[in-house]
Amino acid sequence: MGYPPDPIGGGEEGCTSCSLRVSLTMSAPPPPPPLLGKKLPPVSKNKKAPAGGASLQQAISGSSSGTLPTVRAANFFQEKSAYGTGLSNQGATCYMNSLLQTLYLTPECRQLIYAWRRPSESAGTFSIPFQLQRLFARMQFGLVPSVETKDLTRSFGWEEGDSFDQHDVQELMKVLFDALDSTFANTKGKDGDKQQGQDTMSINNLFQGHLEDYITCQTCGQGSRRVDAFTDVPLVVRGMSSVQDALVMFNTPEILDGDNKYSCSTCGSKQDAQKGLRLVDLPPLLTLQLKRFDYDPATWRRVKLNTRMTFPMELGMAPYLATHTEGAHMYDLLSVLIHSGGAMGGHYFAYVHDVLNNQWVKVNDSQVTAITPKDIEAMYGEEEAPGKSAPLSSTNAYMLVYRRRDPSTTTEPKPTTATFQIGSEDIPHDVRDEVTKENEDFMKERDEYIKRRDNLSLKVLYGSDSTVININKFQTLSDAVDNAYASLSSSGGDQPFPHARENVRLRGWNSFTQSPGDIYAEEDAKKTLDALHFHSNKQLILETREPGGEFPRPSTKIIIRAVGLDQSNEFLAPVDIVIEKTAPLSQLRTKASESMRLSGPDTCRLFRLILKGGDGAREAEEMDATKNDTSLEQLNIAEGTVIYAEEGAICSAESGIQQRFDSERFMIEIGYNRLDEKTYDNFISVDRRKPLRTLKARIAPVLECPVDTFKLCKNALSKEFKDEDMTIQEAGLFDGCTVHIAKGSPMQKGQLKASFLIHVPTVEPSLPTQGEVTTIPPPTLKPLQSLIISESQTGAELRALLLPYVKESGSSVSDPACLRVREKLGSRMGKILRTNKSLKQNLPNVKDGSELIIQVLDAPEDLQNDDMLLEVVRFRPSALRVADMLSEKAELVVPNASTAPISGLLPLLSQVSRNPQIGPSLVQVTKPMRFMLADPFCLFSLNWEVDTDRTITQSPWYMTDGDIIAYKDGAEPDWPAIVDTDRTITQSPWYMTDGDIIAYKDGA
Repeated sequence: MGYPPDPIGGGEEGCTSCSLRVSLTMSAPPPPPPLLGKKLPPVSKNKKAPAGGASLQQAISGSSSGTLPTVRAANFFQEKSAYGTGLSNQGATCYMNSLLQTLYLTPECRQLIYAWRRPSESAGTFSIPFQLQRLFARMQFGLVPSVETKDLTRSFGWEEGDSFDQHDVQELMKVLFDALDSTFANTKGKDGDKQQGQDTMSINNLFQGHLEDYITCQTCGQGSRRVDAFTDVPLVVRGMSSVQDALVMFNTPEILDGDNKYSCSTCGSKQDAQKGLRLVDLPPLLTLQLKRFDYDPATWRRVKLNTRMTFPMELGMAPYLATHTEGAHMYDLLSVLIHSGGAMGGHYFAYVHDVLNNQWVKVNDSQVTAITPKDIEAMYGEEEAPGKSAPLSSTNAYMLVYRRRDPSTTTEPKPTTATFQIGSEDIPHDVRDEVTKENEDFMKERDEYIKRRDNLSLKVLYGSDSTVININKFQTLSDAVDNAYASLSSSGGDQPFPHARENVRLRGWNSFTQSPGDIYAEEDAKKTLDALHFHSNKQLILETREPGGEFPRPSTKIIIRAVGLDQSNEFLAPVDIVIEKTAPLSQLRTKASESMRLSGPDTCRLFRLILKGGDGAREAEEMDATKNDTSLEQLNIAEGTVIYAEEGAICSAESGIQQRFDSERFMIEIGYNRLDEKTYDNFISVDRRKPLRTLKARIAPVLECPVDTFKLCKNALSKEFKDEDMTIQEAGLFDGCTVHIAKGSPMQKGQLKASFLIHVPTVEPSLPTQGEVTTIPPPTLKPLQSLIISESQTGAELRALLLPYVKESGSSVSDPACLRVREKLGSRMGKILRTNKSLKQNLPNVKDGSELIIQVLDAPEDLQNDDMLLEVVRFRPSALRVADMLSEKAELVVPNASTAPISGLLPLLSQVSRNPQIGPSLVQVTKPMRFMLADPFCLFSLNWEVDTDRTITQSPWYMTDGDIIAYKDGAEPDWPAIVDTDRTITQSPWYMTDGDIIAYKDGA
């Protein structure tokens, strides 16, 4: 998973591009090794391709060779996909993997990378072409299902954490190609000619075309033209239904007219003109960038456009060129790079045409699977339908790569095998040797893994003797008998085994009841141990017979163990009951009653254990009287089964056995510390269904202090548990966890500790009335007191509590109604606690450790529940200085805010302005983000034409206490007549860089 880049700056998505550092290496080729291209035998016929992979070697530091780690995940040894090799995701490198797979499956790119040669054997770790050679060679000839890319990203100059940053594919592609061409230009190709290497070895030649940026005067036909290189063509998605439509839009010029006329040097005056871009020539590999990541100025957020946009499998580019030129203009779709997710996060993968095998594949990090044309069409995006409430699918194409078709092949895009035969002989010999060695090591390690995985360790008993045999689970039962017989024969030393091989057999052994178990039929001898469900540590017994005799017959009787409870609710010693396996349950009830000296079978309650839930807990289930006639065999009561018996009416409510197991099921052990100690080496067992006060009561005697003198916390850094009626399970405590004991009086449920800050204005503010202005004091906050308060306290009660502390701080206030208690939101003041509302009702976000602000007023205040206190500021767009663009900051009380329309604010703001010329009809309002006040130029982009019929608490404002409203005179011009000459040219609103343009004029 990764985060899509910020759409502002950079390529389309504006991510920080990676920094690529280049170093070089080389050598000459010997014959290809035998293991290259060898097909890997399958591990299992039923196994699918792995979900992930691991590297063939550990991270390389200063060397191109390494050793295999000794421990591997099981999926490392899975069979490699028939459709190709995957690439492991380092954290957020799915975008890079999509690009690398596209380059690898493009024959021209792979051939180019293989053709490069290192200048020396000593360099290579930071050489991008060399690491690409190694990566592509592993992908083509390696045996592992997926390959690591850490060596390649290390050659980029990335640190470990850089792999978790999402980058822009377009920017990565440009920088990568430039780095490759920089290396190619200074080294030789495989033919050894440096000049030829310079001319032919350029990856930009494959992806780079040229376009013309032009302006043409519509009067004289003259203008300016500039030809630039491009590696991708950005296409607008918004409003387009297909790539063809977007290409037409790309070529459509902009008309410069009106105030935006072109100053034509030929005409000597401003004239209407056309400005645009047109394609001059196209590369062999054409990249089309679909601009799905966009910016919404209405919400100040980046968005992703998931609307449907079709793209063809074959694309004729002749209609979109500036002029008809010689050459081929028919392209075939090669790769679809896909983004799944939203503007704030997502995952990248690709659909790529494996040209050499004429197969479309999905490359999703370590997974490579085949796809169909329908899968490709699904990446167009969903079509918006009227009345459709469900959101559009967020999985769609965002970059397309097309491959130019050979002009001599008008119908078949696949290159001939004569043109592209990429074999092991094309790879530098040192890379071939490395991959060969890794394949050999992998095969050895894989064989060892399979041997360990399929080995069974079986314990075989014979009289007082025993042996352990290790055997492959795909060997037969007969093989196991041979191994056991040979092992026991050799353990006797010089004494021969008393029975011949044909007179012995293996039989199951029940270690719980210490009695013989399963008997295997003669036909089972040829079955594999896996088919017979053998497992490691299974116990068997070797049975013997006399020559010509028979093996012991299986008994029809079984041994069942019955357990009861004593008077202290503890389990008694088990009693063995011998009974026919086909006997009915009623007979077992009779035998249990007799063995355990109960009143009789009618009052003998029988229970057996079942697993309850997913935590492995046991529960006693009673076998009721309706099953008395059912055989033990049908009830799955077999040899060694343990049952529990007690006196009582069958299926009655009370059961000591059930209570005993319930207690065991819910009993957990919790560690705790002693007061003033940091070690948690004290333990207590407690029922997790009990309340926390029970846990405290159990701990208090050990601490030798009353329960009201210590606090119970989840850990040393967390807050205390205040609700002691909460169960131990609800508190998130579990078996084996610890709790922290701290000194101090515990707080009760509903209490919290809050820090109060007093607002210290430089000028004492007056109480605002409806429509009147109060200068907003600077946000100076002084710590006052930390208090334990209750969620149920009202505004009036809390103000009365705070008054003495406010007086002690030096204030002369004497009336609690002159205090205003407010929520602290970051560095500003938020909601106000109303007089008759409780803290929980009015400020539900206030928790333990929260900060509250106290404002001291010069007159009593009683804001009603539906009143709202807002900050207002006047915006002066024509002010000569930026410092004067925002003025007259004030507080304003809006009565009945929940039903007050925005239009109701206009008369109040007109009064606040204290300018009779700004009547309500001229007042325009908007809701700025608070950070915009630091740069008033941000306010120009806001929507000032709001729907005044909507209430201020509805969309899009959703206002609460402390929010800010900006207003302006609608008749005032929307841009300052003179720029603020005190600002630097690199600041807002200019943000100038090298090459930007400044216009000047004679002010007279």
